[in-house]
Amino acid sequence: MHHAPAEAKFSPSSQEQGSMSSPVRKSVSAAAAGPPEVRGIGEAETFELVRRSAAPILAVGAERQSSACFCEGDRALLFRSVGDLMDPSVYRAFRAQIDAAARSASFSPAVIAHDLHPLYLSTHYARQAGLPLIAVQHHHAHIASVMAERRHPGPVLGICCDGIGFGDDGAAWGCEIMYCTASEYLRTGHLEYFPLLGGDAAAIDTWRSAFALVQQAVGRCEDLAPFERVPADQMDVMRRLSRTEINAPPTSSLGRVFDGVSFLLGLCDHNDRPAQAAMALERIALAEPVSPYPYQTTVGRDGVLMSLAPMIRAIVRDVTRAEDPRVISARFHETVARMLAAAAQISAERNAISTVVLSGGCFANRLLRDQTRALLERRRFAVLLPERSPVGDAGIALGQAVVATARLEGGR
Repeated sequence: MHHAPAEAKFSPSSQEQGSMSSPVRKSVSAAAAGPPEVRGIGEAETFELVRRSAAPILAVGAERQSSACFCEGDRALLFRSVGDLMDPSVYRAFRAQIDAAARSASFSPAVIAHDLHPLYLSTHYARQAGLPLIAVQHHHAHIASVMAERRHPGPVLGICCDGIGFGDDGAAWGCEIMYCTASEYLRTGHLEYFPLLGGDAAAIDTWRSAFALVQQAVGRCEDLAPFERVPADQMDVMRRLSRTEINAPPTSSLGRVFDGVSFLLGLCDHNDRPAQAAMALERIALAEPVSPYPYQTTVGRDGVLMSLAPMIRAIVRDVTRAEDPRVISARFHETVARMLAAAAQISAERNAISTVVLSGGCFANRLLRDQTRALLERRRFAVLLPERSPVGDAGIALGQAVVATARLEGGR
């Protein structure tokens, strides 16, 4: 079981601790207005928790979608996301949101929970606060947020699929199966790693992930028509990155697989907004039963290794044959859902778990969500999904707060 321990040095808060007094839909929108494109300071959703917190906790979320949560006693307030913290105006709005909400709710944190990623701006914010810190692994927090909302004490089996989250091994995780309690987790399965070519740039340029996936599964990309849309100099860069492994960290990101397949089908070359390629892929999927592509699940000492390389080879073949993209998309979704359900069943049986939690931004995709849930329920699992909190990073602070609460009390 893994958890990131509280950082060793405990500094006293300079503020007196108060009690959180916000009602269920406490508006704190009057604090600071960003530019028109920045979402408002927003409202807080209240959650009644299974555990009581031993100290007031501020959780500060991840980065691409801001997330902030106050936790005190048996209540948590999850605030509306104000956007991407990489935008300086959003980061200012995020700080203002926390300050205004703390004043409005008479809240003084004693501990800050943050993402495990050392370079996130939310992590930087946490470190500057001068309070004790608890680092929480990204995907564990996603699963814990659903456990909190659905008032499940754990353990559960979590299936978490998204863009990326910093993993214990330094890789960019993004398709994970985890045995989770509130305080700890054990990674019991994941998607086979492929290189994240160009690092963060792969979240924008969908052809980067397509290149990595095809190169790994097929061996060469040069003869494939979709890559004719990529400038020759960029193709040269991709070849060098794939050979040298510089600026190409390993990833298990399902979100980047969606990007790559969307590119291969000619749907989206660049994500100009979050999940643009994935939404385009979902949108065209044929609404009829289809057969899945092949995939692999291999059981080893460390758990279940999932591979979509057989699927990528089949999709390359179908693209070359000019098969209907609507059918390819539908078969892609069916394949991923079946792979996740099969791997989850193996992990659940090995760990004697009957409840499965689905979380992470990929499950904003209705088709993937509904297919995966149906397959799991057919296997007689109880399946939990968020109902009031966002399934993506905008809801992750709730999970961070819950994990921090459990660790402070030494609970499971």
